[in-house]
Amino acid sequence: MVALDSTAFFGSKVPRLHLTVAPLVGAIALGALTLVFGAVVARGFSENGFRLGSLLAWRYTFFVFFAALAAGPACRIAARLFPKMTLPQRLSRKLVWGFCASYGVYLASVLIPNVIRLSAGATLMVLFGGGVALVMAVAATPLKRLGKAQVIADEVRRVLLGTAAIYFWMCYAVMALARISGPHRPDVFYGLSLCLMVVALLVRFGDRWLAHHARAEVATVTAS
Repeated sequence: MVALDSTAFFGSKVPRLHLTVAPLVGAIALGALTLVFGAVVARGFSENGFRLGSLLAWRYTFFVFFAALAAGPACRIAARLFPKMTLPQRLSRKLVWGFCASYGVYLASVLIPNVIRLSAGATLMVLFGGGVALVMAVAATPLKRLGKAQVIADEVRRVLLGTAAIYFWMCYAVMALARISGPHRPDVFYGLSLCLMVVALLVRFGDRWLAHHARAEVATVTAS
């Protein structure tokens, strides 16, 4: 999990950005709400509608999470390979917030129809998952300094963000493995999700390797 617990979603900034991504978080959350609401309306506000809505929201949040994992490293790799390209800064941070918002919609789609007879396991899942998402969102937020003391040290933020990333990566990967090996009707989503989680790791490892190689070249030039 070194790639997940590295410069989790921060990393170096990509220069020459002129793209505003502020509406991205709202658009991601709205997409999750639209999926859930559409499924509920299509099934006549029945329990099956909420079940379908939560399933669609879970799959939707997966793709947002994959984008949050891979976007920053992919942008930095592209910037190193093609220096003249102008790529978005802080895109990963916006995607992290969008993932946390869409994951909150997913948890709401699980909680609302079962609020009266929610089982202990489901309650724990909602509370723990919501807590991890909240920690992730806060850790991705650049907090201002209070006087000379920083609210949360950068090292602590990186550890929290990396730990949250590992948790959600394991959730998606383990569920995909369970569905691939378990008895079920064929569903291409689980094979695709597992492949994308591996791709995200490879992209992040590639970013780390290029960054290490660049630092080694600078150290060699400085020493000479």
